[in-house]
Amino acid sequence: MINLSELDYKKIILAILILIVTLGLLFGLVWLFFLRDNGVEPTEQVVTVTPGGTLPISGSGDGVNVVGPGGRLTGETPVTVDDFYDADGNLRLAEIANGSITVVNSLLDEVVSDINASGVGLSFLSGEDNKFYYLGSDGKKILLSQEAFPFVDEVVWSNDSNKIVLSYPDGSNIYYDFTKNKKVSLPAGAENFSFDSNSDNIAYKFVNNTSENNWLVVTDIQNNQMLPVEHLGDNGGSVQVSWSPNNQVVALYHEATGLASEEVFFLGLNDENFRSLKVNGSNFKGIWSPGGDRILYHVINPDNNYNPLLAIADANGDNIGNHNFILGLTTWVDKCTFASDNTTVYCAVPVNLPTGAGMYPELVNKSEDVFYKIDLVTGVSTLIAYPVLSAELDKFQVNKLLVSEDGTKLYFWDNWTEKIYSMRLR
Repeated sequence: MINLSELDYKKIILAILILIVTLGLLFGLVWLFFLRDNGVEPTEQVVTVTPGGTLPISGSGDGVNVVGPGGRLTGETPVTVDDFYDADGNLRLAEIANGSITVVNSLLDEVVSDINASGVGLSFLSGEDNKFYYLGSDGKKILLSQEAFPFVDEVVWSNDSNKIVLSYPDGSNIYYDFTKNKKVSLPAGAENFSFDSNSDNIAYKFVNNTSENNWLVVTDIQNNQMLPVEHLGDNGGSVQVSWSPNNQVVALYHEATGLASEEVFFLGLNDENFRSLKVNGSNFKGIWSPGGDRILYHVINPDNNYNPLLAIADANGDNIGNHNFILGLTTWVDKCTFASDNTTVYCAVPVNLPTGAGMYPELVNKSEDVFYKIDLVTGVSTLIAYPVLSAELDKFQVNKLLVSEDGTKLYFWDNWTEKIYSMRLR
């Protein structure tokens, strides 16, 4: 028989306690990295640049966090087809978006690969001949370039739609100017492109296998000059390149301050010390208002079933971080667009999102969208349309949403049919 002394018991208890603490720390690390964005996949390309700025440290910025009332905070938008029948059982089909089932119009009977607002019309990349066209308000197509661009993975447009950056699956990138038929190769390994408001400069992240060579870069295409702005190191995955309308901010860097909170830093060209924005959630992503005074953003929040939660905040000068309000809609900013009045936002909102769709967007592939209008003056979100093509109650899932220059129509590129549709707002 084995006799255990009091010392042996103490050793066993101590060993058990150490094991419990170790497992707890391991679980905490897994949990932390599960909620955070861990970066981007690097490429083999190497570019040597001169020293520039460095990313700020958490707590070095300033900001306030005011959370105000909004709409419904849930992964499910309470909309069913039954809501749109009258007392006699007749389906109400509206021609103008007024909160009912609304008929949309097909603008082209062809598949497209991307779209962008362009004056009173749209510019798009045809999925049939791989050429770029302009679609006017009269419905006529105008060829923008005789050159075809097959196998494009992503298109980034300038504000005037006259210039583009094309990214390909093999990592190569091309700049193209439709007005001059000018084509320039950009570095392989560059990603997340953004044009400035004048369409003269392009900002992007350059990442590769060596963290010392990962930089936020601005390129002047016309003068063939490259300026390293910020050293990214291993933090490239937490940087969103997004040029502000006033050209003062080039990118947004979000850093975790807790399991469900982040601090967002505004990165300028000259190492400016802008105030910061503190948000309740992780995986921040934002879009600028046309006036550049606000930023519409989403974060993933555990209180919202780890789904994207929409919010708005001031984003200019000393006002950065002020009036930080939750808007109450569960959707991504990629599905939203500002009207030209700077105070109205339109968003496509999934009818149903499973838990965790914010971290795994592919989970939403079967959910149709409805349209909401957000009044930023009052903060009120209003359902304006359940879009259909006919009384057969077609369903749509928005890949990209745009509003016409005069504010009378919504244009959207559908994810399922890959076609362009429009809906009347008034």
